[in-house]
This record gives sequence, structure tokens and C-alpha cells, in this order.
Amino acid sequence: AGYRNVQDHFFDNPGGLAVVWAEENSRDAIFEGMRNKETYATSGTRPVVRFFAGSDIPADACSADNMLEQGYATGVPMGGRLTPQSGDEPPRFLVSALKDPGSPGNPGTDLQRVQIIKGWLDASGQTHEEVFEVAGNADNGADVDPNSCAPRGRGYDNLCTVWQDPGFEASEDAFYYARVVENPSCRWSTLQCQAAGVNPFSDQCQVQADAATEKLQDE
Repeated sequence: AGYRNVQDHFFDNPGGLAVVWAEENSRDAIFEGMRNKETYATSGTRPVVRFFAGSDIPADACSADNMLEQGYATGVPMGGRLTPQSGDEPPRFLVSALKDPGSPGNPGTDLQRVQIIKGWLDASGQTHEEVFEVAGNADNGADVDPNSCAPRGRGYDNLCTVWQDPGFEASEDAFYYARVVENPSCRWSTLQCQAAGVNPFSDQCQVQADAATEKLQDE
């Protein structure tokens, strides 16, 4: 039937990806990782993320050559469950992220920051949520060139920290998860619009879109 407007051919949204940490690339090992919930999801990029929690995780774990071994030996990995510890000392959270390495000619996007999101139930049964900035810099000045979507500014190749919850209450049920944020980048649809001669950042966007749509309808 042909295209009717400039967006009709935007059929290749890359979608998201799921990651499973497994001992080997086999069906049994992968399903074991899924049962353990040692998993995370991305918006389509491939950062390498590790997340551990435990009262005995060393404060200097990020600088250790055997960081992962320490994480497994002294805590629980992502998807794990922390059991009550003696005393009220808050657990430590080790989070490490490596940027997507990209591919030849298409480098990965630098990392901007790492957040830890906490949700909990208070004594009255009310739910709460708080976002903590734990590594990186949300105000690093990075952005994209509006005419080409080329990245501008620098971020981080890797980020790692050991963090403790300043509002920890041993009597409250809580969950924690890590969120890794890359520097700004254009959406896939913006890239396709620009390839079709339509720039969403331009004040002439509507004129460009009308012209591109008319051309497609004529074809």
C-alpha cells in the first residue's frame, strides 16, 4: 500500500534488552540465574552492571582486584534477599557499571551517573520511595548536537561506589535497586526523522515533516 506519512516506516525500534548473570552460557545456568533473579534490563544499550548488598562488604571494594569475589563472599548479588543482621548497622551496597563498549564505528555512550532507588514500608504500612545519587554527576554538561545528534561533552567509562543508606531502619521492610544513566542521546525515532530530512529540534520541523510526508505520499 506504500507509506502514508514520514513515520510509517519507523518499524525497527530496537527495544530493550535483558541480562542474566550465569556461570556459563548454557540453558541450565541461564535458567538458574533467572531463578536467582540475578538479572537486569536496559533500554537497548549494553552496560555491564554488578550490584551487591551486605553488612560485610569492604568500603574499598571498588579498588580491589577481586571485587566480584568479594561481592559474592560478603554479600548477596542483585535479586538476592538480605536477612536481618545483628545490630542496626545499615548494609553496604556495592554497585559497579561499565559503559557499553559499542561496536566499530559506533562507540557506546559515556555514563553520566548511578542512582539507587529505595522503596519501603513504614510502621503504619505506608509505602515510600526515594532516589539517591550515589556516583557520577547529573550536571556534567553533556548533551547532543541538535543538528546531527552527535554527543557533546564527556562522561565516565566506568562508575563504582560502596554506599550506605542514611535513613536505614532495621525494623522496616525495604527494597533497593540500581539505575545506571548514560549521557543524553537522541531517540531512535529522532535519528530516523533526521535521516528523512526532518529535525525535531528545528523550528521548521512541521514544515519539514509536511514536505517529507507529501513526498512519501507521492511515491
